[in-house]
Amino acid sequence: MNTVGFKKIQTGISAGCLLLALTLRVQAAPLTAGEPILLPGTQAGFDFIRLDTAANRLLLGHAGNKSFDVFDLKTRKVLKVVPTSTAQDATVDVKRGCYYVSGNDPARMVIVDSTTLEVTGEVSVPANTDLIAFNPMTGLVYECNDTAGEIWVIDPATKKIVTTIKVDGSGVEDLAFDAEYKHLYQAVKGKNTVAVIDPASNKVLETWPCAPDKGPHGIAIVPESNGLLVACAGKLVLFDRSSGKVVATAATGDRVDEMTYDSGLHIAYCASRQGKISVVAVGADKLTALGDVPDETGTGDIVVDPKTHTVWIAYKKGGQCFVQPFTVTR
Repeated sequence: MNTVGFKKIQTGISAGCLLLALTLRVQAAPLTAGEPILLPGTQAGFDFIRLDTAANRLLLGHAGNKSFDVFDLKTRKVLKVVPTSTAQDATVDVKRGCYYVSGNDPARMVIVDSTTLEVTGEVSVPANTDLIAFNPMTGLVYECNDTAGEIWVIDPATKKIVTTIKVDGSGVEDLAFDAEYKHLYQAVKGKNTVAVIDPASNKVLETWPCAPDKGPHGIAIVPESNGLLVACAGKLVLFDRSSGKVVATAATGDRVDEMTYDSGLHIAYCASRQGKISVVAVGADKLTALGDVPDETGTGDIVVDPKTHTVWIAYKKGGQCFVQPFTVTR
């Protein structure tokens, strides 16, 4: 065999090995499950879970337990189960040292001191609540109506509703501010759209269609590429925030409610309630499904710690409740 022929064979073998290695890497589970951690003395299901990155805590809207649960990530223990009645979601006000919890039975926003973990106040709202977000630039809270297409803008200092933002749709789901707090993005059910809101005027600037995809729920900002992720029914949708256009989609579980995004690793995690977490790599104009990771069936609550890249879920099993960490497979 001549030298040229031998080099061609070598090149072919090397390319084949590289292809095999890449294939095995894609097929490998992108997350490794850790041991579930019992939340003692609690029961029933969760709604949304969030992260207080400054205090290193999980904030759990424990709707079924009629409480707001605070879990310390360092000690991996429950700090307190705060009796708030039905808690749906929570957001953090670092400056005032408060958690704002969207709650029902009765419908209101509950104010919890983040140091003492005691309820210090509440603001009544006209209908059942769902998701909630905080704007530190203005000190105002945005709480979603779970029964109609509107968001209440609340001043926690005066404990009053400042205004009500109405959107065209039968209801609203998740919402997120951009990094500069110049825009608020709101997933709108019924119309299958994303409403773009100006926090300065609290007016809807634009409405972006998710079509042909439907059922927008979870939402997350992609700060490094001016993107916006929206979890629809069976699809993760990537918008370009400059144009408002859909630039990519990737298949996920059909029943995704909450999703979370790790901007450090450029990976999105979608909790599907179908016994799997859909994992998707995020590029500037591309989404790549990395595979599904088994979790407890019925789990729809998920968040990622941007410092450790640990993914956390919360779920009920039998008469008990758990949180569970997942680490990135290296």
